Amino acid sequence: MAEITRSIEIIASRNRVWSHIQPQKWPEVFNFVKEVDGYPTAKAGVGTKVTVVAGQNGENLVKYNVEIVELIEKEKIVYRRYGGPLSGTGIIQIQSLQTGTLLRRTSYYEDALSEETLRALGEGMEKDNLRLKEIIEKIGS
Repeated sequence: MAEITRSIEIIASRNRVWSHIQPQKWPEVFNFVKEVDGYPTAKAGVGTKVTVVAGQNGENLVKYNVEIVELIEKEKIVYRRYGGPLSGTGIIQIQSLQTGTLLRRTSYYEDALSEETLRALGEGMEKDNLRLKEIIEKIGS
């Protein structure tokens, strides 16, 4: 099992960061996520399942499923990816700091991945973290 973890400090409140890491926001903040279908408008929780469409520039789009397996409000989302490439588990955690909020994202992959694939996934996660930071800090805390 492969693992990638990336963290970033965001100068914003925990509430502001939490509002941007919900699955329905993923197409806005994660570069390769194009759609999240089936996320309820009402409060979602453990057991919520959605279909994600991901890819780059409309090419080689893939679909996979996500199920929320753990949800601690304003602290952590744990989800399982299945039914497509890169099956595994993802964890998005936030923690209050004196100067803002620490965002930590971890992805576990069930299949063995090449060093090149792991490097590309890690770089993508770093870019997404920076994009998320920019979006959140631009609108204030």
